[in-house]
Amino acid sequence: MKTSNLTYRLPAVHQGGFGLVELMVAMTLGLVVLVAVGYLYIGSRQAFRTNDNMARMQENARYVLDTMARDIRMAGYIGCPNLAAVTPTSVASAPAMTAAEAITGWDTGSGPGTTGDAIQIMAAVSGGVQLTAALPAATAEVKIQSNPFGFKANDILALSGCNNVDLVKVSAVAGGGPTTITHDGARLGSYAATDMVMKVERYAYFISGTGLRRSSLNEGTAELIEGIRDMQIVYGVDTDSNGTPDVYQNAAAVADWRRVVSVRISLLMASQDDNVVPSPQTYSFDTDDDGTPNDVVAADRRLYQVFTTTVGVRNRLN
Repeated sequence: MKTSNLTYRLPAVHQGGFGLVELMVAMTLGLVVLVAVGYLYIGSRQAFRTNDNMARMQENARYVLDTMARDIRMAGYIGCPNLAAVTPTSVASAPAMTAAEAITGWDTGSGPGTTGDAIQIMAAVSGGVQLTAALPAATAEVKIQSNPFGFKANDILALSGCNNVDLVKVSAVAGGGPTTITHDGARLGSYAATDMVMKVERYAYFISGTGLRRSSLNEGTAELIEGIRDMQIVYGVDTDSNGTPDVYQNAAAVADWRRVVSVRISLLMASQDDNVVPSPQTYSFDTDDDGTPNDVVAADRRLYQVFTTTVGVRNRLN
């Protein structure tokens, strides 16, 4: 039997490639994808910048408005329900503190600061410390049970009896248990052993440059936040003595500061970064103290926002 060898031949396989048209289509698709990814990245980055600047503005506004509101609510507080019900007297170099001066304000250009309105608040800011004994008038030394609030030389203190109040400037403090406070000048009122001694503070808020500053009688001046472009303040005036605001007026129109029972603050804030919005923003803000917002076109591409709050003066509201 004869065996034959069989030889199998595989068909030749030729190397294939891409044609010019296929290459052009692939390149076009790649460019489309690349452009889409680029636009997505740019859009996401811009959205992040916008949201980040907005969040910082809102945080700053919340902080500064809360700080101002806390001080405004306490305006005129001296341990009694209402400063208007007592007769404050001042001696030596202590600041005046009357019902008319618990809150005072200035319109743009008439008070401290470079831009916007300004406001000043005065009140007792510490808890009260009780006297050790009754205190007759015209006594240069004031004795209290202890000194938990750290009263020291040059502090302004209020001796509050709710019938009369003396403001004194401390010249010396001595004692570790019962504490003796020596002050400048002679007091005018007499006080019972149950009456209190409290520290008095005066705050002024105003804009310097683009920062909101807070000036303190005892602590000096410090910048609270940056990015404040304008501040407008109107005052709720009680015209019929019922303890509620009847009309809101700017500082120049307030005839009697004792009748101010609330304060409305509007802040114009700008983002820290420029080129946040695609074109200059148009915003509404009362720029001329007439109580009516004006439409303003920004000079840059920052993000602008207006924040407004109304605060009641706790010691004057009904």
